[in-house]
Amino acid sequence: MELSRILIVDDSELNQSFIKGLLEGGYEVIAVDSAEACLSLLSEWQPDIFLLDVNMPGMGGIDLCKELKAMPELESSPVIFVSSLNNADDRLDGYEAGGDDYMGRPFSSWELLKKIELAITHKKSIEAFQKKSEAAAGAAMTAMTAAGEIGHVLHFFRESFSTISFSDLADKLIDVVNYYGVNAIVEIKTDLERVQRTFRGSELSANEQKVMDSLRGVKNIHDFGGRTAFNYHYISLIAMNMPCDDPDKKGRVRDHVAMLVEGANSRAEMIVMEQQAEFQRNMVSDAVNIATVSLANIELQQNENQAELTAIMNSLVEDVSKAFFTMGLTEDQEEDVMTLINTAESKTNALFEKNEGLGKDLKAVTFMLGVNKTNI
Repeated sequence: MELSRILIVDDSELNQSFIKGLLEGGYEVIAVDSAEACLSLLSEWQPDIFLLDVNMPGMGGIDLCKELKAMPELESSPVIFVSSLNNADDRLDGYEAGGDDYMGRPFSSWELLKKIELAITHKKSIEAFQKKSEAAAGAAMTAMTAAGEIGHVLHFFRESFSTISFSDLADKLIDVVNYYGVNAIVEIKTDLERVQRTFRGSELSANEQKVMDSLRGVKNIHDFGGRTAFNYHYISLIAMNMPCDDPDKKGRVRDHVAMLVEGANSRAEMIVMEQQAEFQRNMVSDAVNIATVSLANIELQQNENQAELTAIMNSLVEDVSKAFFTMGLTEDQEEDVMTLINTAESKTNALFEKNEGLGKDLKAVTFMLGVNKTNI
């Protein structure tokens, strides 16, 4: 276990030797004979606790204590005065200079050892508390940073819901990734369309296209060099400058960008489905329009044919009636001929009526397709 360090500052070798004899074995101890020597030593060796004499040549212990307490790196290091100057004013001067304790000579060895032990324990408690405070502050800052970063992810998701084109989706994805300080290139590829965007606002360069093509089919997230590729079914994104010098930030950015690309891929999938549904609606609409026109033409042709056939039958009846005068038929034979003609005319009319009913059924089907095409 590493020993706590104690620095004795006293111009008396006798005092130094006595205190060192008490402390050696339990602590790492160095003794110097002046305040100037103490300050010079601090550049290469810093103690956990100071034992200072008050009355010394040059800078005294009181002024040295003030110097030490002004140093941020020694702010938590205890200072105990050990001096033959032991009246109330001397003690008050020591405490006002920033001293943590004051012992007058002669002193109890046991008491000095106990005060040193308590001072070092107190120092370690302060340092442990400072570390916990710094860790808590760092955690709080990280949490606030992460919350802000997540906010941009959620905002992108909300914005993407109203996106109806792959171009707009790619632009939004480039913009939100740029918030994290990441320059990215994006490709959205479907069976019918390919959209590419870069952080420069241009198409992919030839080299970037090669890299993008080579990464197609690899695992969803792939690190290479200072870059990270995110691959999903419709969308591939390459982050060109991941913050590799900050592992914590890189991890957060990696997670956020992965969520963004996965969310964008889900929206791209919905756009594909919407496009397919729109295509089907258009197909049905075109079919309904064609069927409507065709039925109108058929109905018109049927009416013309029926009128023409009616005229033909009427003409036939008239011609046959005239021919009876020259054919020499009996009255029964004439009735038989007219019966055949009338029967044929009735069958023809029935056929036209049947076709008219079929036309009405087709119109009903066409109407229902037209009503329901928006639900496809």
